[in-house]
Amino acid sequence: MKKRHLQLIRLLNRGRRFTAEELAQETGASIRTIQRDMLSLEGLGYPIWSVPGIGGGYEMLPNRLLPPLHLREQEAVALYLTLKWMEQISDVPFGDVRNTLSDWYVNELPQDLETKIHRLERNILWLGNKQIPKAPFTKDIYQAVERRNKVEMTYRTTNGSRTFTVAPVGMALLDLKWYVFGLSELGFRQYRIDRVKAVRLLEETFESEDLLTLIQANDERGGVTVQLELTPLGRRLLEDVLPDIDELNEWAVPEEELPFLSRQLLKAGAEVEVKSPSKLREMMKGHAERLRNMYI
Repeated sequence: MKKRHLQLIRLLNRGRRFTAEELAQETGASIRTIQRDMLSLEGLGYPIWSVPGIGGGYEMLPNRLLPPLHLREQEAVALYLTLKWMEQISDVPFGDVRNTLSDWYVNELPQDLETKIHRLERNILWLGNKQIPKAPFTKDIYQAVERRNKVEMTYRTTNGSRTFTVAPVGMALLDLKWYVFGLSELGFRQYRIDRVKAVRLLEETFESEDLLTLIQANDERGGVTVQLELTPLGRRLLEDVLPDIDELNEWAVPEEELPFLSRQLLKAGAEVEVKSPSKLREMMKGHAERLRNMYI
C-alpha cells in the first residue's frame, strides 16, 4: 500500500465526505490519481462510498468491518501475544470481547503459524496477582471518557461513601487496577474504579486538555522534597510506589499526597527511614505508635 493510500484512509476515517478535489489538495495528487486510488482501496476491501454529482464525493461507511491487516510472521505472533496479555486484565472496557478476540484472530492465520503460536503460548506466561478487585463500572466510565460527558459518581472512601460530579478526562491501568482521572470541585484527582459504587452518565459535556498533558502539569506543580534512606530490600518493596527508586533518594511530592505516601512507606517497615520533611516523619511516628499499641 502506498503512503498516499494510508493518508487517504486517515482522511476518510474522519467521518465526513470529501470531494476528489479536496483529497487531491490534501495529498498533492491529481484528481485522476485520486479516482484510481479510490478504486484500488475498494479492491482491498475498504468500504468506501462514492456519491456522484454536485455535493458528492467519497466517504467511509460507518459501523464497518475493517479489512485484514497485512503482517509479517513476527508481527502476527507479537499481536497474538498482546491479545492474550489483554485477557489477563480484569474488566477491560470492551466487555467480553477480550475473552474471544485472540481466538478469532488465530483462526484466521495459516495453520503452520497457528501451530507455532499454540506452542509458544504454553511457554510464555503472565504470572502475577490473581486477586485483582472487580471494577464493574469500567465500561460505563470508558464511555463517559469517550463521549466527554460528566458523571455523577458514588465513591467508597476511608470515611464512607460520598457522591459527587466529576469530568472523567481519562483512564489508566496501574498494577492491573483501573483508575479514572477526573476534574471535580476538588481539582484534578484520580480514583480507583473498583472503589466506585455507582455511576450515572450526565447530559452535560466538558472540555479539557488531554490526560497526558494534565498529568505532566500536575507532576510539575510545587511540592515538598522527600528524602529517604532505603535498604536494597526497601527499594525493592517500594519500586511500584516511587519512580526511579533504584537511582534516587529524594523526590518532589505534592504536600497533599504525604498522608497517602506515608501509608505506602509503612509497607516497607524498617527497610525505609524518612529523613525529611519533618511532617512526613511525624506521620510515620504516628503510624508506628498505633501499630505498636495494637500488639501490646
